[in-house]
Amino acid sequence: MRGLVKFARGPEGVALQELPEPVPVEGELKVKVLAASVCGSDIHAVNDERTTVMPVVLGHEYVGQVVETRGDVLGFRTGDWVMTLPACYNCGICSLCRRGLVTLCPDRRSIGFHVNGAMANYLTVPARYSFRLPTEAQTLEDLLPYALTEPLACVVRGVYEKIRVNPGDTVVVSGPGVMGQFATQVFKTRGAYVILSGLPQDREKLALARSLGADETVDSPQALEAAVRARNPLGADITCDATGVPASLETCMKVIRPLGVHLQLGMFGGTVPFRLDSIFDREVTYVPSNSTAVTTWPITLDLLARKQVTLSPFLSLRLPLEEWRAAFDAVIHRRVYKALLLPDNHFSFKEEFNL
Repeated sequence: MRGLVKFARGPEGVALQELPEPVPVEGELKVKVLAASVCGSDIHAVNDERTTVMPVVLGHEYVGQVVETRGDVLGFRTGDWVMTLPACYNCGICSLCRRGLVTLCPDRRSIGFHVNGAMANYLTVPARYSFRLPTEAQTLEDLLPYALTEPLACVVRGVYEKIRVNPGDTVVVSGPGVMGQFATQVFKTRGAYVILSGLPQDREKLALARSLGADETVDSPQALEAAVRARNPLGADITCDATGVPASLETCMKVIRPLGVHLQLGMFGGTVPFRLDSIFDREVTYVPSNSTAVTTWPITLDLLARKQVTLSPFLSLRLPLEEWRAAFDAVIHRRVYKALLLPDNHFSFKEEFNL
């Protein structure tokens, strides 16, 4: 099989390689990958801004079909369509693991960073941390959006599990990229009034957000300030940075009310300059949300099953695995919401996946 491997430091240390097919061990599923999505964390890994254990196949956002099982796999069967919590290898016994916070386990190993991930024809994953699709897919178009379930779950953890959102709260989401779009939709499911903030070049993205439920969109810091003060002279109840850009965080701190809550979804990817006293000045509660917990996935899948969140508009680009550089470049230069790599783009979909 082929896999996209990070084998050495630097962007030049990534290449498509021929690899043996993985063999599942007790409690594992062997999964044929339909699609793997390029995440900002993959870019950080390529640029050595995130720890990886090399060599490793990249990719942790995916959807695929079970083709083999080994031992007790908790009811999973060949033919099931699945996704997996990335930090699926962990000690399983520490207090964090027992609470389902496996991403924070000191011994955790994540697919795509520490063990081989989804940018390949096949991967193996523990059944314990895998999840079935909430609906019976009938077509390729039904299945592909589920490759974005993991990043949606990252947002759901922040909005549903890390902070309290009251109906009617004024929420500012900064950044109309895919995470900001997801955050806007998820905050709406909690009854918030959501203002999505972008820049003049983001007009099409902001228009899409309005069509998906955003209450207001603005394209400048000045317009954001005016929109927030019109709702509450003291400022927004909650701000959420979905960019990982210091200027975006600074904007959030300018419009949040005293004793407000800031949710940090964007990863900065290195040392950044920021005036920490802007958090101190208003006694803001700063809440980072990193990846997902075991408890996050049922919430996320329920939102999808009830069609309260829409994923399909964000499938901007689909490319075969051989064209991974074009996919990564499109994400790096923000030309797309999400780029999908299809390891077996040549297959006959109905024949190979028995639909």
